[in-house]
Amino acid sequence: MSLKIVSRSVLAVVLAAGIASAQLLNSKSLDVIRVEKTGISAGKIDSLAQMLAAQQFHGKKVNEETMTQVRYAVIDNLVGQELVKLECKKQGIKVAQSKVDSVTKLFKKQFPSEDAFQKELKKSNTTMAQFKSKIEDQLKSEALLEKKVPYPKDPTEKQKEAFWELNKGKAQINDTISGARIYMSTKGKSKQEIEDAKEVLKGLAAQVRTKKATFAQLAAVYSDDPEAKKTGGVMNKFLAKSKGDAFAKAVAKIKVGEITDVVVEKDGVSIFMLTEKNDGKYESYKHQIDYILRVQAEQDRQMQLKAYLDGLAKVYKVQYLDKKYTPPQAIGGAN
Repeated sequence: MSLKIVSRSVLAVVLAAGIASAQLLNSKSLDVIRVEKTGISAGKIDSLAQMLAAQQFHGKKVNEETMTQVRYAVIDNLVGQELVKLECKKQGIKVAQSKVDSVTKLFKKQFPSEDAFQKELKKSNTTMAQFKSKIEDQLKSEALLEKKVPYPKDPTEKQKEAFWELNKGKAQINDTISGARIYMSTKGKSKQEIEDAKEVLKGLAAQVRTKKATFAQLAAVYSDDPEAKKTGGVMNKFLAKSKGDAFAKAVAKIKVGEITDVVVEKDGVSIFMLTEKNDGKYESYKHQIDYILRVQAEQDRQMQLKAYLDGLAKVYKVQYLDKKYTPPQAIGGAN
C-alpha cells in the first residue's frame, strides 16, 4: 500500500512556508505578471525558485523539469498572495498589532543575532516597518483563507478503518518492514565520541516526537549513510534481521510510527522509525493510512483553494506577460 504524488498544488503547499521568508529579496527586472497594479518580475520569481529549491533539495543540483515545477509553484503562490491581499483590503480585515509583533519576534529567532537580522534587512533594502507590513499582510491572508478554505480536520478512527476495509486486499503479507534510519559511524571514534553520538541521536528522536522536524529532514542532514542525503534515510521492504540481531530486537519493541532507542551496530549507532510492518494487521498500517488521508484531504483543500483564487481572479485583473512564466492552469488563466 503506497502513495506517489506528483502535483504542483502539493509542491506549492510544501514551498509556501518558505516563501514569506524568501520574499526579503527584491529585483529590478521587468514584470512578467501583473495582478491589478502590482507587478511581479522574472528576477523575483527566479530568485525565490532558486532559494526554495536549494532549501527543499538540500543544495543538490535540480534538473530543469523539477526547477520548472518549483517556478510554477512560486508563481501560483505569488499571484495567490496578491489576490488575497486585495480581497483582504476590500473586506477590511484587520489583525492585532500584538500578533504582528509576536510573529516578528518568532521570525527574528531564526537568525543567530539581532545584527544578522538587521544585515539581512539591509541587504534586501527593506525597512523594519516594511517587514512588519509584510507580516501583517500574511496574517490577514491567513485569516481570510481560514474562513474561505479552512484546513482539513485530522482523520478520525472511523475514516481510517473505512480506508483499511477498502484497501486491505492490496496489502502484501510477509515479514518485511519499511521505515527510515539515521546512522552515525563510530569507526575509529573514542568511547566519549560514541557516547556523544548516542546523545545526538536521542536529541534528534526527540525533535521528531515533538514535531520540530521530520525524520527524513534530519536523516538527510545528520546520517552518515550517503544514501540518506538522497532518500531521507528511507529503507523500503526489508527483513529486520538482515540488519543484525541488535537492530531486529530494537524494532520488535516498537509499533508503527514509533522510533527505536539507539541501536549499537558493528561500526556505528542508529535510530530507526518504523513506518510499515507488512503483517496484514490494521494496527500496523494505521500510521500510513493516517498519512494518506491527510495528503488526500490537503489535495482536496488545494483544489478548493485554486477554485477560490480563480474566482478572485475574475474580480481582480491578472495578466501573464511571458509564456515561460505562465503555468499550465494558471490562476485566473492567461490573458
